[in-house]
Amino acid sequence: MNINDGALLYQERKGSSARQMTYMYHESTRAFIPVNVDMKGSNTTTLKDCVRGWLQDVFLPQGYPESVSPDYLHYQMWDTAQAYCSSIAGALSLQATLTGLGVGEGAATPLAATLIWLLKDGTGMVASIAFAYWKGSQLDCNSKQWRLFADVANDSGHLLRLLGPVLPVPFLFVMCISAVMMALVGVAGGATRASLTLHQARRDNMADVSAKDGSQETLVNLAALFTNLTILPFITSSLLLTWITFLMCVVLHLLANYQAVRAVKMESLNRPRLLYILDQWFTTANVPGIEETNLSESLIFGAAFMPNYFPCGFRATLGCSLNWALDTCKKNDVKAVYSATVDTFARANYLLCGNLKDKRLHIIYRPEITTQEELEAVFSAYLCVINYIHVSEGGILSAEYVADGLSSKMPDTEFITKVAHHSQKIFSAFLNSLQAKGWLVNKLLLAADEWRLLMEDGKT
Repeated sequence: MNINDGALLYQERKGSSARQMTYMYHESTRAFIPVNVDMKGSNTTTLKDCVRGWLQDVFLPQGYPESVSPDYLHYQMWDTAQAYCSSIAGALSLQATLTGLGVGEGAATPLAATLIWLLKDGTGMVASIAFAYWKGSQLDCNSKQWRLFADVANDSGHLLRLLGPVLPVPFLFVMCISAVMMALVGVAGGATRASLTLHQARRDNMADVSAKDGSQETLVNLAALFTNLTILPFITSSLLLTWITFLMCVVLHLLANYQAVRAVKMESLNRPRLLYILDQWFTTANVPGIEETNLSESLIFGAAFMPNYFPCGFRATLGCSLNWALDTCKKNDVKAVYSATVDTFARANYLLCGNLKDKRLHIIYRPEITTQEELEAVFSAYLCVINYIHVSEGGILSAEYVADGLSSKMPDTEFITKVAHHSQKIFSAFLNSLQAKGWLVNKLLLAADEWRLLMEDGKT
């Protein structure tokens, strides 16, 4: 029907992806009723629309897709696939675990199985605490890499359980090692999942995103449960078929996980992403975009798994103790290093020193340091590295990035001072380019230590 001018009507829709509904007031019924406004002459909600809307409400965060990051759907699709494969592999390993515990054997006792299970749980608890202490601060900084690590550990644990009954070692030992692997999965997987959820939540709706992610995983596990109930009796009757199914699920699980974390496009700066951006900036004078940088980030090797990694063989420690930094410079005059460093960075909230010949750099923070100044400190350290390589090894570097008066024979403190002065002149251009490309310069994930310099030269 046609809508006449002057009619009392309104339009609405639920979310940006839903169908727009038009209602017009009818005097005869004294109510607003839906009217036909589309080309097909229908404005009623179909069964397909109802089902789609219900599924979206149940399994997707409220306000989807505006309430989540652009990479949300791509990530969740691969995450769903990996969860399904992991559930099937886990069921196969569970069957082997029960066999190892003696289920179905007359000689096995419930007490022995219970003790093995309790010792397994205790070993896992200790491993969880130890791993959280050892690598807890790294999980935020390199969440994609550690998420992938968790899934590799998960499959390794399942593999050990599957092999347990035939290995020439006590089954208790196998269960304890498997429990350690699963403990790593619990800590690394849970922590990185929280970090990824925080990235995906764009309306302060982290709890909603997390809850819907749990609903999606529960649905997948239900599907895997029905699959296991259907096929396990046939698969486990053949050892060859069991291993073929397990290995196929592991391969698909790891592939899906790799694709899932590769789909994540984080706007925050961790060390691998920042170093790639700096490399591109000093090579092309352009800051790469978020997607390009995330695709270039190594998920298996590289800076994420190498402590204090810096290019050209250097190591750079952030937020370290000044005493420790000076101790590594013993080949030089420590007093001269201290005085020159404090004078050079008197107006900054960070200090940069090091032993260039040993390829060691140290960044010391003052308590008032901001994220922008942390970024400037890393920028200065990177500029120092490429200038040193340019001067001492003949590395190619654009003239605009070469500090004046450098020489390979000058003291390290003088070299760093000249580079730092040049860095202060060009850093603002780099910072503006970062912000223009959408990078979050107020959120750095560089795994810096917590040391802060409170006083120097007798001043607080």
